Order: sequence, then structure tokens, then C-alpha cells
Amino acid sequence: MASVKSASGAANYFGKDDFVSGEYYTDEKAGEVSIWGGEGAAAAGLGGTVYKETFAKVLNGELPSGDRVMDQRETRRPGYDLTFSAPKSVSVMAYIAGDKRILGPDGAHTKAVQQTMAWVEKNLAETRITKDGKTETVKTGNLVYALFQHDTSRALDPQAHIHAIVANLTRGPDDKIHALHADRIWSSNTVIGSIYHSFLRNEMEKLGYQVRQEGKHGTFEIVGVPKEVLETFSQRREQIMEKAAELGIVSP
Repeated sequence: MASVKSASGAANYFGKDDFVSGEYYTDEKAGEVSIWGGEGAAAAGLGGTVYKETFAKVLNGELPSGDRVMDQRETRRPGYDLTFSAPKSVSVMAYIAGDKRILGPDGAHTKAVQQTMAWVEKNLAETRITKDGKTETVKTGNLVYALFQHDTSRALDPQAHIHAIVANLTRGPDDKIHALHADRIWSSNTVIGSIYHSFLRNEMEKLGYQVRQEGKHGTFEIVGVPKEVLETFSQRREQIMEKAAELGIVSP
């Protein structure tokens, strides 16, 4: 999880319009997915492909209805980036072995992320409302977010990952748009990761794969994908391990 520092920068990086793709991928790139999500997005009439102009406005606190976040501040964060990265064997089966059921808007990976974000929305979406001089944290149960599927690591290994860009806004019980109070989302980072791996493991088993537990927090790999293959397509990890050794770092 990370903060989105610039609405326009994020729109250029992730979004696209009818003519110009975001800077990360072109329209022709296989497997590209962008889709709106969240109860807040549905209520605001946001659905389907995420286009740059609309995305930038949402990150700036403005919904298509014209509703805006109350108490706009110059220091306001546009949103938050929750990144869901699939186990390496899942990426190998999707991109190298060519299993078309894993990626795309109806694929196992997107379904797992959507299920995870629905849990986040239901359990962790909050805002803070001041009434009669007293400020309280209240649950809202609605988020506005956009999902973007990306296909490679920084080392250009096949690495399926989805960015869930959550706008810093939510509709409060007073029916007004407030800033999102994201403390519980931040503190639940590990829990969210475990839930994501659980949903993804379930979706992969539905496709007929067998999986084995790997490491902590529910991480797993697909049975039958050789370790040598995983290592071959894990250059980024190798770079990190080499740098850690160079610096004398041995702890997580």
C-alpha cells in the first residue's frame, strides 16, 4: 500500500482516453485491464473502462454528479494504491503457459482482487465527521476505486499485478462526500494480503490447479511449476537479494 501523491500524475500513469494510453502501457498491450469498482463508484455512475479525465477528477475529489469532497485542503492526498501481486507460478501459467482464464476482466486474478476489495469496502471504509464540536470516526461501507492490471515487474519478468487506486473520498451517513479515513486500511495491510491470497487460491483451484502453501500470510505456489522456472522469471528478486548481500542485510 502507498499514497498517491498526484492526481494528474496517477491519471497519466494509469488512465487512458480514446486516443492516448497511460504511460505504462499502450492500447495494443495484451492483457491490459482497467475497470471501476466499489459501491461508491456504482452510486456515482462510474463503470467499465477507466478514462484519464474522469479518473483525474475523481482523485481530485469530484464525482460525475458534481458532488465534491467537503473541506478540500491543499495538502489533501488524492488516494491510495493497494497493489495485489500474484504468486510467480500464477504469472508463469498465465503469460508463459498461456492460460487465458487467469487474466482479464473476468479472469481468476481480477475476481480475487474484486472479492478482496469488497471485503475492504465493507469492513474498513471509514470517515471522520465533526458534529457539535466532537469528531468521531464512522463506518461508511462505500469506496470509489479503479483497478488496473499490469503485466511485468520492473525487471520485465512476467508478473501479474493489479493496482487498486482508492480515491480519498467516501459518502458518509449524512449523504455528503467526505475524505476517506484510511487508518484501518493502512493497519490492515497484512490482513488484506492474506485475504487476497485466500481468494486467489480458491479461484485457481476452481480452474483445476493444485496449490501448496509458501511462506506466511497465505502465500502459495502452483504445484508442478518447477522451482528453476520460478527462479528464471524472478530477476527482480535476484536483484534485491544481491543488493541485500552487498549491504550485509540478512533480516526481512
